[in-house]
Amino acid sequence: MPAEETTPAIVLRARDYSESDRIVTLLTRDCGKLGGIAKGAKSSRRRFERKLEPLTHVTLFFRRRPHGDLVFITRAEAPPAPAPVLDDDLGKIALASYLAELADALTSDAADAADAYRLLARAFDALGRAGASVAARQAFELNLLRVAGFGLEFARCRLCAAAIAAADEAVHFVAARGGVVCARCRGRAPETAVRIAAANALAMAALAAAPLERATAMTDAGADGALALARFLASILDRRLRSAALLDSLM
Repeated sequence: MPAEETTPAIVLRARDYSESDRIVTLLTRDCGKLGGIAKGAKSSRRRFERKLEPLTHVTLFFRRRPHGDLVFITRAEAPPAPAPVLDDDLGKIALASYLAELADALTSDAADAADAYRLLARAFDALGRAGASVAARQAFELNLLRVAGFGLEFARCRLCAAAIAAADEAVHFVAARGGVVCARCRGRAPETAVRIAAANALAMAALAAAPLERATAMTDAGADGALALARFLASILDRRLRSAALLDSLM
């Protein structure tokens, strides 16, 4: 029998399977992204009670199966440190659900998802303390894109590398180029673009560089910055995230 392994993990999604089992997808610190089956999870209070719900932070115990993609989850326990409270406010619930779904969409089973796990854990901690905000959402999107290999450039023109100045009127975000182009270079970038006020582009650059814990107190990048991020995410994802509609209605 394979040895039991353990790792901190965050439950991204879960669904019932048969009469008493659950299938869950988790982002873990030590084992990447895992899919697992928890036998008797709907009836076993000692091993699983409320520990495999989406957005839950747990210490996961599991065994790998010789065949099949799903690991066999033996038990789940509360983590040593108190978990952030995310279910006491609709804004928190909506943003946490969106962050988890985005992390799920941008990580693969084969990839090393340790950086994404740490980022999501920090985001949940910050969300639990400070609540939901547009700045927190944008900071997480930018940081998760960087972890996934899609670092976006908002501080310098993608074509001439000139620094964007606060005195500039506007720049243009071109999704295909992964960043902004200045007004002088716009003619050399014929692709569809989102016009962003220069101040909002610099706010985006600041959010990307700042620790997530500070992002909630920072200035967000406005509606045009949000549109730029939405356009880029749409260009790399194969579906619209279900949690985005509720979050957009609240923010």
